[in-house]
Amino acid sequence: MRAPFILPIAVLFITISTLTAQENPSVPGPPTIRVHGEATVSAEPDQAQFDIGVETQATTAKDATDKNTAQTNAVLQELHAILPSGDVKTINFSVNPNYIYPQGGGAAKITGYTAENTVRLQLSDIAMLHKVIDVATRSGGNSINRLTFSLKNEEAVRARALGDAAAQAQSGAIALAAALKLTLGPLLRVEEGQPVVVSPARQISFGRAQSTDVGPISPGRIDIHADVNLTYQIASK
Repeated sequence: MRAPFILPIAVLFITISTLTAQENPSVPGPPTIRVHGEATVSAEPDQAQFDIGVETQATTAKDATDKNTAQTNAVLQELHAILPSGDVKTINFSVNPNYIYPQGGGAAKITGYTAENTVRLQLSDIAMLHKVIDVATRSGGNSINRLTFSLKNEEAVRARALGDAAAQAQSGAIALAAALKLTLGPLLRVEEGQPVVVSPARQISFGRAQSTDVGPISPGRIDIHADVNLTYQIASK
């Protein structure tokens, strides 16, 4: 996997103000300078999650259920064979009647039953994505849905985005102080401007799928954005 790259967004604001002395509200405190920095870290996803739908039909609810159970077990067996340590589990099962509505009105009639099962798979190696989808559809899966991409260690990338935003704000403070012929004093306050925003990679649904339907899959990138405010005291000369 290629290393995440940084897309810095330079947005620097300067605010010079005075702090009010806590012990005497009427006495102004030392002047301060407040700067704002932003940074975005863009990373390639390294894990994926998707749902495999298994649908069967029969004339009775029991037959539809039995058929679905056998077909789902075949899918699970094949997936466990290629992903012995993979996270594969069934998350939903339903059986519903199929109705036909007579022309011209009248009561609906049950013509059979549809059983549906959903197998959710967490894939830690997205290089195997095509192979896993192919095995799932060939062994009995009828649809692939909710294909989403994410990061195994999102916190590390979040921390890097915050650190880069803080470094940008600090550099801006130094540059502004030099341009205005000010001397920076101690750092008084550090604030996260807004919560870190994570822009996920796109979600893909194939719907009704066969193994030959799956073309190239581009997971996109995950952008993690952070902004930080720093307040420095302006030192007296």
